[in-house]
Amino acid sequence: MRTWIFLLTSVAIAAAAAFGIRHYGIDVAALTGLGEAITPGPPAQRQVAERGNRGPSPVETARAQPSRLSDDISAIGTLLSQESVAIAPETSGRVAKILFEDGSRVEAGTPLFQFDDDLARSDLEEARARLKLAEANYARNQKLRKSGNVAESAYEEALSARDVARTAVESAEVRLAKLTIAAPFSGTLGFRSVSEGAYVTAGTALVQLDKVDRLKVSFSVPELQQQALQQARTVEVVADAVPGARFTAEISALNPAVDVNGRALQVRADLDNAAMKLRPGLLVRVSVKGPERQAVMVPESAIVQRGGKAVLYTVAEGKAKEISVRLGKRVEGRVEVVEGIAAGDVVVTAGNTRLSNGAEVEVVSAAAAAE
Repeated sequence: MRTWIFLLTSVAIAAAAAFGIRHYGIDVAALTGLGEAITPGPPAQRQVAERGNRGPSPVETARAQPSRLSDDISAIGTLLSQESVAIAPETSGRVAKILFEDGSRVEAGTPLFQFDDDLARSDLEEARARLKLAEANYARNQKLRKSGNVAESAYEEALSARDVARTAVESAEVRLAKLTIAAPFSGTLGFRSVSEGAYVTAGTALVQLDKVDRLKVSFSVPELQQQALQQARTVEVVADAVPGARFTAEISALNPAVDVNGRALQVRADLDNAAMKLRPGLLVRVSVKGPERQAVMVPESAIVQRGGKAVLYTVAEGKAKEISVRLGKRVEGRVEVVEGIAAGDVVVTAGNTRLSNGAEVEVVSAAAAAE
């Protein structure tokens, strides 16, 4: 009977020892004195022991590099014609002839539309006939005046009638000339909106004329960047419609007033389009080159966000040092450090997420530069 009791007690102690080692790391056997001490399990004391025996953290590093940066201004703009006008008649009338093809290029003074001018020509002929009669009457009175055979009042009336007749002829010539509509400047025509024989009223738009060998780039920049903009002279223009091409435009004017709705400053720049690669109305991306300045750059992977602020780790004498930094511009995988470190400092670029201030580190890879 005692033998059975001893066996059952031994089995219970062994089971309790196994359960304690697995879940609590307790050496039950050592406590009971029924066996050799068993090493604590991994969940508790073993993890503490391993943590205490772990060596330096492996990291990769790079040196902060000096670099030349410029505070460029980027904006979205629109191309406008250097000159643009909707050709319209000053008087009402019937379109007798259309003297151009849609989309053609014309020089200044080229006739575009001819209106019916029969009535205007008749008026001009009548005015010229009246002028001829008035001049003859004036010439006769002038001779009589020299001989003293005409009253002064009659002479003055003849002179006035001659001048009025001349003015009537000039007016008739102007009215006739306005029935031929010519291009006010050299440019490219759009699509006409009327056909021959159509009757149009004064002010009706007939066709659009644009001067496109030079274009205007219209864009806006935030009001805070107006100082940097005033120092610039040229802008770089890129159009998605012309991939791979870059154009340079010269800043010509700044709007004296800031737009109160968008808090932006309107800018105009002149662009040479002699090659005719661009067209008015295109959307373009504008880049204004700012003045260059010296900066300190590190890889973006060196920056760790901690509690809403940016930090990085430097390495000195085998230990990591946590430094709060103020960041600036980001350029192709690198970031500018405005405040916190200097050029030449060694920064951790990999393995920094698990570091703490003063932790021992082992550099396993060091980049030659941060570029």
